[in-house]
Amino acid sequence: MKRRHICLLGPGNNVHVQRWAQALRAENCSVSLISTTPIDATWPPALRSLPRYVMPVATAGMRPAARLRTLLRGWGRVPALVRALQPDIVHLHALPTPAATPLLRLVPRLVVSVWGSDVAERDRRKAQLYPALLAHAAALTATSHYLAAVAESYLRVPRPIQVVPFGVDVSTFYPAPAAADPFLIGTLRHLEPNYGIDLLLAAVPSLLPQEPRLKVAIGGAGSLARPLQHQAQHLGVAGAIDWRGRIPHGDVPAFLRSLSMFVMPSRAESFGVAALEAQACGLPVVATNVGGLPEVVRAGETGILVPPNDPPALAEGVLTLLSDPQRQAAMGAAGAAWVRERYDWRSSVAQMLAVYARVR
Repeated sequence: MKRRHICLLGPGNNVHVQRWAQALRAENCSVSLISTTPIDATWPPALRSLPRYVMPVATAGMRPAARLRTLLRGWGRVPALVRALQPDIVHLHALPTPAATPLLRLVPRLVVSVWGSDVAERDRRKAQLYPALLAHAAALTATSHYLAAVAESYLRVPRPIQVVPFGVDVSTFYPAPAAADPFLIGTLRHLEPNYGIDLLLAAVPSLLPQEPRLKVAIGGAGSLARPLQHQAQHLGVAGAIDWRGRIPHGDVPAFLRSLSMFVMPSRAESFGVAALEAQACGLPVVATNVGGLPEVVRAGETGILVPPNDPPALAEGVLTLLSDPQRQAAMGAAGAAWVRERYDWRSSVAQMLAVYARVR
């Protein structure tokens, strides 16, 4: 059988693109990458031999003429690069700037995977230009049923959208052999408005009187790092917050296994892979009932879902589990089993290979 060549087109610095590259190589595919973002020092050593082209990226404050030149030097070269690489399939991860879509319609055998904000944060230009690109694609995938429904809203002619979730490597993400600190809860998100870390901090003042031993570990980096630290000080809870900063993906399982509970106070969420990774590590999850989260957190079984933008409800969900260690343990065990059953990474790879097999 011919060895298939898959050209990945997407943010090369993103761990999910890197995981797909490694998984496809393990499936005996030839893989190349056209990266829509710079590739930094965190690029995995196992992928250093991967043929790749890194696009120039427009920066904030660029004048329109400079933006156009950058677009032409980047997306404008994609059709020629694809012709030179001659892949069997080009797999676009995350829809690009709408201005690039006419160029992508020149690319044959294009599989398009919508990721989240690319389609969920809708605007006039996306509404105008994305439908033609989605119609051109040989296959469409989304990471959740919620996101598939969002993508469907762009279609002028209905067509199937295959749900292929970001699965979890259960050989790496698994429960701790011994019980974690029962008073250490935490989260791991980008410190950006969407992820609601400010809502978690706002919930802490009502948690500490009920459980003074409580500590909250917050992993992640972002533009709100300093304002969030100031918020914790203003609320008088800085001593209960353990700021961990950016945590490399390889260190995430150990971080999760050190916790007794995972809190996900997102304002919006297209899928919720962080919740799945936490559940795989045996943690019950308290999360907001938004976007794709109800698909990955089984309310009352693997975690508790609360209304968004509601710190008192978030605090109540956390206290419900803190006060009932047996229920907390049962939810953690159910979550680990749920991920093994429905979200094993190997299953996600098999589903994507089946999508590729249907592309002609």
